[in-house]
Amino acid sequence: MKYTVNSLLVMQKSLRIRMSQLNELKNESTHRTIFTETKQIEEPVYDVKRVDTKIVRINNALFEIDRAIKESNAKTKVNVSINYQNLTTPIE
Repeated sequence: MKYTVNSLLVMQKSLRIRMSQLNELKNESTHRTIFTETKQIEEPVYDVKRVDTKIVRINNALFEIDRAIKESNAKTKVNVSINYQNLTTPIE
């Protein structure tokens, strides 16, 4: 699929937020504790492997987005009216 760089940057931001949420979910609430009169029972709320798989997929997508943006930036030329050499020479 083809996306604009701006769209990819928005997706990247959204995916980073989602990955953070999933990491928090994986670390804190992958089980539910039920207290009875005699014991404490822990039941899984989410399958940790499925949560981890989703995190890996999002991470791979972030790498792909980053690669595509860098590749696009390497090919794109921008016309600016500055003289870099003149700006970086010592003051006389």
